[in-house]
Amino acid sequence: MNASSKPPITDSPWLWFSLFTAVGLAALLATGGKFGKRQASIENKYQARTAIASGSLEIKADGDGEKRAVGTPNYSTPDNPVIPIWPLEILLAVMFTGSLTMLLRERFRRLNNGQDNRMS
Repeated sequence: MNASSKPPITDSPWLWFSLFTAVGLAALLATGGKFGKRQASIENKYQARTAIASGSLEIKADGDGEKRAVGTPNYSTPDNPVIPIWPLEILLAVMFTGSLTMLLRERFRRLNNGQDNRMS
């Protein structure tokens, strides 16, 4: 097989794998702040429901009719969530780097094999 008849790069599954992981990583990085706020809100609701269900959260009324929550958990914030998003970012970056490496390795191998065949 010579260089002019090698298959197009779009036939490689590594191209598509690297492309999809790159798009996923870019989307995650571009919207990371919004995900952090939304995730903190979801975690807060979960923490409040868990505290109520376990009985550790109590509502006490003062003598003047004001109600206070006692035993509230430490709620998560967008800067400090219970489940951070950074492991997903690292996983996507590693997957992208690996698939891009495999794509380049495959393309260079085909290029070198084509040159070896022409020299023989």
